[in-house]
Amino acid sequence: MGTEGGFYALSDDQLKRLLAGELAHDPFLQAGAGEKPREAHLDALPVWYELSQVLQSEAACGAELTDRIPMMAAYSWSHQVQDTAMQLAALAEGTVRQRCEAALMDATPEQVLQAVQGLKAFYQRAAANKDAVLFRIA
Repeated sequence: MGTEGGFYALSDDQLKRLLAGELAHDPFLQAGAGEKPREAHLDALPVWYELSQVLQSEAACGAELTDRIPMMAAYSWSHQVQDTAMQLAALAEGTVRQRCEAALMDATPEQVLQAVQGLKAFYQRAAANKDAVLFRIA
């Protein structure tokens, strides 16, 4: 797995078109000319593997996997983002620390906690905008 990608807030329609192949993923996700995601959250990328374990219950790295967007991608529709945002908002630091102890990690618990805080804020904004979320590693 590479280290490019991130978390992207986008509309349900944009996600639907990405999955159908009607919207080219590389230009869209690189925010080139034309259509682009509402927001790209890249700060959590260095600890994506740890987050995928620690926040699995909340589906923070996507509720559904897809092979339609290379290399690895998962997504949540806007209604799923609402649930994830609520669950993340209620997630206590102590719970995250406990989950870190059981996870396979290269990062420190502090690095993971910092990434969780950034991801919580990202999901709150996505939920407020009624956006879907795409998580991608390329």
